[in-house]
Amino acid sequence: MRYWEACEAQVTAEEAIEECRIRQVAAAVREDDKALVDEATGEVIAHADGEGEYYGADILGYLGY
Repeated sequence: MRYWEACEAQVTAEEAIEECRIRQVAAAVREDDKALVDEATGEVIAHADGEGEYYGADILGYLGY
């Protein structure tokens, strides 16, 4: 997938967690608001949309792309 396509993509929690894992970031979904968070720091990586998915640009931005 090209960078711009990835930025515009909506991804599931499983896909987002896997991408983070590949980049050595342990991520999990916070139960109360479904935000994707970095387990080591507690920092929010991305917030879930109404469908429970995450905006690709948020994840790529957190990972430093």
